[in-house]
Amino acid sequence: MADPLYEDFDPEVDFTRMTLCEACAKHDSLKRFVAKHAVLGPVCGICQRVDTPYGACDVGQKFQLTNLVKALVRFFYHEYEYNHHWGGDHQPEALLATANPILEDTHGPGFERSPGKSADFLYDLFSAEPYPPVDKGVSVYAGFGPNGERHLAFAISDSPSWMLRDLSERLASENPFDVEPEVDAIIERIGTRIDKRVVVGSSFYRCRIGTAKRWERHTWDWKPNIRHQPYQAGELGAPPPPSANSGRLNREGVAFLYLASDQHTAAAEVRPHPGHLLSVGQYRAARDVRIAAFEADIAEFCGSEADLNLFHFIHAVDQTMARPVLPGATGRYTVTQLVADCLRRRGFDGVSFQSSVANGQNLCVFRPDTFAYVEDSAAVLSVKALAYTLEDAPMLLAPEDGDYDLES
Repeated sequence: MADPLYEDFDPEVDFTRMTLCEACAKHDSLKRFVAKHAVLGPVCGICQRVDTPYGACDVGQKFQLTNLVKALVRFFYHEYEYNHHWGGDHQPEALLATANPILEDTHGPGFERSPGKSADFLYDLFSAEPYPPVDKGVSVYAGFGPNGERHLAFAISDSPSWMLRDLSERLASENPFDVEPEVDAIIERIGTRIDKRVVVGSSFYRCRIGTAKRWERHTWDWKPNIRHQPYQAGELGAPPPPSANSGRLNREGVAFLYLASDQHTAAAEVRPHPGHLLSVGQYRAARDVRIAAFEADIAEFCGSEADLNLFHFIHAVDQTMARPVLPGATGRYTVTQLVADCLRRRGFDGVSFQSSVANGQNLCVFRPDTFAYVEDSAAVLSVKALAYTLEDAPMLLAPEDGDYDLES
């Protein structure tokens, strides 16, 4: 081990007692898993403490903990970043011993973290069973194909789902009802893991660009006093079926109600421009609502490679629903509309998914009367400014041999 990170590696250390404490878990899913299985006694392999206030993950859950950490590596990183066979400068444990989105690496109050000791623990974690059976675990390496060819694992967060890609390709030449059985089979495999409830009385918001009317009140000094009356109730709600345009989850002529978890997200989702006035109103669930939550927890899908592929599909569908599509390209929503059809037939009342333009969640319900407008809740908001964050994206000026046209 020439890497200085491993200079002090001690093979006599008893790693069987080492797991992870809640304070050293950074990713929300990992934090929840550790908190759920925390007990007193195990040593945290990152901060080396045994007296953490919340304890550390039960040793009996270490295999599941390892699968979750590996799944998160697969989510955030391409294999070429941590496998020297593909040009990587690091091993996966070295990535997690420095700044990363999965584990804490900097010092906190009472929690001194040593990159070397962290790497030792993580090396043992990753090397204990590098290629577990595909039906019982997750590997950070893609390994080899049947003919000896080396495969490469791409980051789930930054690569297309082959399951979703295949469905989209079929829908380019087949009717939705021909593809429906395959989509329904995928939803059957997902099972109850995306089955959530929105309880009666829960509040969400809906926004529309513009206002119903403008009113002016004359004052004694004759200064302008213009006020805006927002759209309310039926004017703010879902359009009637004949007027419903094709959307992320609804086909043309089908009226679904799209809501957001907060005012800011509702406003951002209508893509306003500076100077626009917005009408925003509150809606409450008239009953308990069964939804398919596509902002799924990766911890529910790290028991096997097949499960991780399902999570990749769910994540890709979530991203597709969240991503804005230009008016001329609404055909890209065909696959998400088919997913919605299958979910509705399975008894779901709607779908929740992340917003790509704000920090909140979006909710689409299949029957608009599932939520009731809250009287006198409407307000008028003025858009003062928009902020854009730009970064360089992978590009080419002209395709080369081996480049595949995803638009064809």
